[in-house]
Amino acid sequence: MKNAIVLILLLFSLFRAQGNSKEIDPSIKSILLKVEKMVLNSQNKEAIDLLMGEVNKTKSGDALAIYYGQLSSIYLSKDSLQQGKKFNDLSVAQRSSALTPEALAATYRSSAYLKSFLNLSDEVVKEANEGLNILQQVPEAYTLKYALYYLLYSTYSGWNDSEKMEENIRKCELNANLGKNYNQQSNVQIGYSSLYLARYRKHKKRADLDSSYHHLLQSYSIHEMHPEQISGNTKVVTAVNLANYYLEFAEGPVLERKKKAYGYLEKAEEELKNNKGQFGRWVNIYGIKSSFAQLEGNIPLAEQYLIAASNLLNDRKDNSLLKLEYKLYQELSSLSEKKNDLASALAYHKKAEMVLKQNFDQVQLFNTQKLDIQYETERKDQQLKLLEETAALQKKLNYVYGGAAILAVLVLIFILRSYKFKLQYAKSREIQLAKQKEAEQEIMELKHQQLQKEALANNLIIEHKNDMLKQIKTKIQEGDSSQLKKLLKEENLLSADFEDIKWQIQQLHPNFFQQLMDKSTQKLTQLDLKYCAYIYLQLSTKQIAQVLHVEPQSVRMFKYRLKQKFGLPKESDLENFLQELV
Repeated sequence: MKNAIVLILLLFSLFRAQGNSKEIDPSIKSILLKVEKMVLNSQNKEAIDLLMGEVNKTKSGDALAIYYGQLSSIYLSKDSLQQGKKFNDLSVAQRSSALTPEALAATYRSSAYLKSFLNLSDEVVKEANEGLNILQQVPEAYTLKYALYYLLYSTYSGWNDSEKMEENIRKCELNANLGKNYNQQSNVQIGYSSLYLARYRKHKKRADLDSSYHHLLQSYSIHEMHPEQISGNTKVVTAVNLANYYLEFAEGPVLERKKKAYGYLEKAEEELKNNKGQFGRWVNIYGIKSSFAQLEGNIPLAEQYLIAASNLLNDRKDNSLLKLEYKLYQELSSLSEKKNDLASALAYHKKAEMVLKQNFDQVQLFNTQKLDIQYETERKDQQLKLLEETAALQKKLNYVYGGAAILAVLVLIFILRSYKFKLQYAKSREIQLAKQKEAEQEIMELKHQQLQKEALANNLIIEHKNDMLKQIKTKIQEGDSSQLKKLLKEENLLSADFEDIKWQIQQLHPNFFQQLMDKSTQKLTQLDLKYCAYIYLQLSTKQIAQVLHVEPQSVRMFKYRLKQKFGLPKESDLENFLQELV
């Protein structure tokens, strides 16, 4: 009996030893170093070709998990969501293989990176922390730890959580220094700069602005000391941010600030001309030059810079740059107004509206794609969870069967335990399938509600734009240039807020308008519903008047009539009444 127990313990030790190797194969590390160098030099296609060649040669679970994850990240950096999703799924599918902790953590890094693109912030934090917990077994996995901590930093940045941002960027700095990775060190300094700039914008403390500038200089210093080990995009971001500092925040004569800013912009242009940075940064460069020209009072030169940027975007024809193109046309319209060239101002304004519509359509398409991928991702997560539970249960069953083969005396006990585990598995599978079906129904309902809300937002915005265009036509026919200038100026101010207004409208409870109908003692018109939506979104009387092109007094009278339609007493507050509906 004693010998049988010793034998069982030995078998258990063998089972536990499987897949517990601490380090990945050195050949995998060698490939990763080559890929990192290619990405630094903006050779994404070459990196993809190398990884695909390795994928076709290997059957190693470690290698596949890591290579697929790298492919997913590269495709996502190119805004290829479908390909990024495809290779992430392939990476995550390797979790059931006998993996080293580092390879397993790489699958969580890949998944967290994808979910950051899908704006699933809670899931990003969960996946990143899971990967970091696994890497506690691997002290020297500096690059992977850096990537996971940077994902956390970026997520908390989106939440404006300054303390968590600082906590995670410090951990990024630690791993970048330990790994002696100068590109990561440079990005850490950019991260610190963004952190302190956000604090400055919130608290207006000069010390925070000085710290932001200091860290940009630190990043630039790393570029100068290790130029071959810094990515072109990192160099461009640092140089453009330094130039923008001299435009927005530096003190002193304009000519001195311009000279320093242009010195940094030249460095950024060198990288972009060699295709070593994001193409959209050209717009930032021309925008800064245009702003300096305006400070010097040279409006024609400022306009030339913006036209040059616009021509670059037109030649590129990249839908991901539509938002930049919209802002360019807005600024060109504003400059034409300053020159009293109303015809050009109107032409640029129409171009801006056309690009805004194209961008809106593109965002709609991208959001639909994201919803589909979110649905597919959640379904895959459910399946993966079920597989992991099944694998864990199967491992327990293996222990039972192994013990039964060795210790015949305990055959009956092991059979009973096996039967119990099978019942648990069947019950677990039934529960998981029910949860999966419920999740699918919820996701489809959310998708339907999202489309309804977007339709409402589109109708309100299109109705406003049509009304505005009618007024422009009337002013042109009347030949009233002063009123036309005023109308264009108001519209330029409103256009910048429309994205926020549209987003807020989409947050309305789906039953909001139905509840308005139910509460009203009289029939509500479409205009009544529109007023209620704007009041519910807490737009001021002045803002509502600007959006609808009416006098503030008209808005106040309309609010009074709405109170009557809802049967509210004089002392009741209409805003509070609408806020309490949902």
